[in-house]
Amino acid sequence: MTGALLMRLLDDNERFDLGGRGTVNHLPMALFALSQLGAPEQRLMAYFDRWEERRALPRRASPRSVGRDGWRQAVGEAGMFDALATMFRQWAAERGAAELIGEVFPQLAGGVAAAAFHGLIRLAYGIEAEHPGEVAAGLAALCARYAGIVPPRDGMPEVASAEAAFVRLGDALGGARFAGEGIIGRMLAAADDPRFAAAVSRPALPPDRVLEDLARLAIRLYWQTPDFTVLHMVTASHAARVLFESQPHLASPQAVDALWLAACAAYAAAGSPRLEETPPPGTVPAWHDIFTGAVGSNDDHVIKMTYSCYREAGRYGGPLYRAAAARLVAAGKA
Repeated sequence: MTGALLMRLLDDNERFDLGGRGTVNHLPMALFALSQLGAPEQRLMAYFDRWEERRALPRRASPRSVGRDGWRQAVGEAGMFDALATMFRQWAAERGAAELIGEVFPQLAGGVAAAAFHGLIRLAYGIEAEHPGEVAAGLAALCARYAGIVPPRDGMPEVASAEAAFVRLGDALGGARFAGEGIIGRMLAAADDPRFAAAVSRPALPPDRVLEDLARLAIRLYWQTPDFTVLHMVTASHAARVLFESQPHLASPQAVDALWLAACAAYAAAGSPRLEETPPPGTVPAWHDIFTGAVGSNDDHVIKMTYSCYREAGRYGGPLYRAAAARLVAAGKA
C-alpha cells in the first residue's frame, strides 16, 4: 500500500511550485527516499502535511504555453516551469517517460548544474519512482533553471584522475571563496573566475570511469568536510548514475564533461578543500539504525543524503558512505 500512497502523494505534489519558502521543492524526492528507507504510510503522510504547511508554495502559472516544437525557447526561463512540466508530462503519457528523457535530456545536459543539481536529482528520483510527473518535473527544472558552465575556450586538458584534477584546481584557487545567491550562484561565480578557466581539467578516463571517480571523490570530500555544497556533489553523483544507467547512451562524452565541469564548479564554490586521508571511525551503526534515524528526521537533506549514501555504497562499496550517513543523521542537519 505504501507504493500506492507514494504515487498519490507525488501526484498531489504537482500543485506545488518548483521553489518553496527558503528552498527548492524537495518534497517529492524526500517522499521517495523515505519510502525506500522503510517509512510507514503514516510517516509519508505526516511529512507531506508538514511540508505543505511550512515550505510549499502554490504552483505558479507560466506566462504562456509551450509545445513540443517550441520548448527550447523556454530554456533558462524560470517562470516557464509549469508550462514545461505540463507539456513534458503529456509527452510522457503519450510516448513513455524513456522516450521523453531520450529526446529532451541531451539538449539540456549542458545545464545540469541547474538549481544546484536539483533538476538532475529530481529527474533521477522520478526515474526510480517510475512516476511520469516527476520525470517531467525534473526535465522542466533542468530547462527552466538551465545553468550552463562554459568550458575553457581551448578545452580542458587531461590529467590522470579526478583527484589530480581537483588538486590542480585547488592549487590554482588557493581556497578562494565566492559570493553568489545560494549554491548555484557561488558555482557560477567560481566558474567565471579566470583562475578556474586556467586550471580546470578533466580525467583522461572513459565516461563511466569519470562518474565512478567523481562519486568516490565526492564522498571522500564529504567525509573530510561535511560541507553543504559537497553534500550536493554526492547526491548529484548518485542522480547521474541513476540517469545514465537507465539509458546508457545518454552518458555521451559531452554530457559527462558537462557534469564534470559542474562538479568542478561546486568543488570551487565549496572553497576547494585540500584532500586528506581521513579514515572513518572503527564503529559505525548498521544501515537499519541509520535508516531509523533518517526516517524520523524532518530535514529533507538528511533523508535524501542517507538514501544516496546507501545506494552509492551498494554500487561502489567502501566504508565512507555509511559513516557519512551515520554522522549526518546523528547531527540531525545537513
